Amino acid sequence: MDAVDVWLADARVPESALPAMLALLDPDERRRHASIVHAIDRRRFIVAHAVTRRLVGAVLDAPPSELRWSHNPNGKPSLSGPYTGVEVNLSHSGDLVMVAVSPHRPVGVDLQRVVPALDCAAMARRFYPPAEAALVTGADGHERFAELWARKESLVKAAGARLTRGLATPVAGPAPVVVDHDGPFRIADLVAPDGFRAAVALAGAAPFAVTQHADG
Repeated sequence: MDAVDVWLADARVPESALPAMLALLDPDERRRHASIVHAIDRRRFIVAHAVTRRLVGAVLDAPPSELRWSHNPNGKPSLSGPYTGVEVNLSHSGDLVMVAVSPHRPVGVDLQRVVPALDCAAMARRFYPPAEAALVTGADGHERFAELWARKESLVKAAGARLTRGLATPVAGPAPVVVDHDGPFRIADLVAPDGFRAAVALAGAAPFAVTQHADG
């Protein structure tokens, strides 16, 4: 059975750790970091990308700072240059970072915060198929909305597609689910901290095993 490893990390690192983490980023990442307005978002960006580099570098036995990425027209990153051989995806929400590594199959991972103040029923009516929007009701509506959104975004990221179309793809049902998005994808729910929902998707309908790790 194919495998995927998923790490969860906390972006609330000491300020003293940030310069060394920033040094791991490549020129494009540093430009993106410099363009971020808010300091807390800049810190989260540094940690998310540095953690990803460190984890992937350990898997590939490669120096984290020498990893390079290319992006498809929709922005999906893939390893390029001298160090390749795995599929990688990153998600961050609030102060948490989630990284997924798959040996062969394109992978997408998503971590979503449950937001009680969000009008999730209206959002679901706008973006989800009617049958799914009907599920986003009642006392657990916010949790169900975040669960479905995490599944959809993980699918979109695995496919390297656009989010708007992915939101219209039905993903409800007992996990894991297999859906079609210009080909089959299998989506599994992940264990997430209280107040969050998470999912991982791999290209293809074949089953896969997930191993979750706490980083740091």
